[in-house]
Amino acid sequence: MLEMEKNIIMSTSFQYDKDASNRLLAMYLTSDMVDQRNWILQALSLHHGDRVLDVGSGPGFLASAMGEVVGESGRVCGIDISEPLISMAKAYCAHQPWVDFRYGDAAKIPLPDGYFDVAVSTQVLEYLSDIRVALAELYRVLRPGGSAVILDTDWDSIVWHTTDPVLMNRILAVWDEHVSDPHLPKTLARSLREEGFQVETQQIIPVFNPVFDPNTFSNRLIDLIVSFVSDRKGVTQNEAVYWAQELRHLGEKQEYFFSLNRYLFLAKKP
Repeated sequence: MLEMEKNIIMSTSFQYDKDASNRLLAMYLTSDMVDQRNWILQALSLHHGDRVLDVGSGPGFLASAMGEVVGESGRVCGIDISEPLISMAKAYCAHQPWVDFRYGDAAKIPLPDGYFDVAVSTQVLEYLSDIRVALAELYRVLRPGGSAVILDTDWDSIVWHTTDPVLMNRILAVWDEHVSDPHLPKTLARSLREEGFQVETQQIIPVFNPVFDPNTFSNRLIDLIVSFVSDRKGVTQNEAVYWAQELRHLGEKQEYFFSLNRYLFLAKKP
């Protein structure tokens, strides 16, 4: 996802500055996120020559993969509101001139009506204070018959083994505040229909780490959570650091367990 700026409609407490962007980049490189991109690519069903919009394009990994499919006769346009991530994406996709990136807000997409065959948004809508505006924008920029693939997390689905469930619950309750709607998937299908989309597919994409490994989503998530919850809503930095150490200690003892569900929606513009 993206840098949250005060003058943007994306209202959240999480700030993706340069340091947070680098932590996010490390997360994108994990095997879990590689698998997730493959799920998304399969759902997109792209064709050679398609024009694709990537809302919240991050470091450009998904955009580059989509660019390989659509080829030079197609186009992939990524928008993001994090300047560090836009710079990363431009460097990563420099060999693909038909893949471009620009500063852009999901609530006001700087591109023409009916231009795109496909739009994709991963881990973006849950950060928005009003997703109806963003969905209306997706609808506007898609051609008739075009499709949108949206993926977001329901943070109620997290299962994380701990020997201190009280502290875990306190930390996760504060972590919920890093997004505007930590339970968005429950209502997303209804919101899509209300904006005129036809919902064709809903499916779960699990992130499952039954053992501790540094190259996993949950390990990278630990550091993001610590940076967010420390000294917020009664959680001290010492408590957050202790929480992280305890999880990694469980990993050393081979008692680690993490599971989280993300939800993918495929919708079409009639």
